[in-house]
Amino acid sequence: MEMDLGWISVAGKDPLTYFKRYPGRFPMVHVKDFKTLPKLEPDQIANFDTEPLEHGNMTAAGSGVIDWKRIFAKSDEAGLQHYFVEHDSPQDPWATLSDAYKYLSTVKF
Repeated sequence: MEMDLGWISVAGKDPLTYFKRYPGRFPMVHVKDFKTLPKLEPDQIANFDTEPLEHGNMTAAGSGVIDWKRIFAKSDEAGLQHYFVEHDSPQDPWATLSDAYKYLSTVKF
């Protein structure tokens, strides 16, 4: 299973719940961050109506609201081996990637 840690958070779910329920089944994850986690209606989530989020609400990993230290502290339980840093619509892709790398390389768990 390759979980997108950003979108599961937007959906109001806690990735740690899934790590605990299905230990070792998440060798790959997408690392995506948001400035805020909006309250979406179930039909928006079901229909992937995420356009309002993708224009200005995504941010470099580590500069948003997702608690990466808390999530990565459970890497062993989840079975995490590969992390894919993403931003669906960055204004400056290289700066966004660089900022995410600077932050993520400091996270100790």
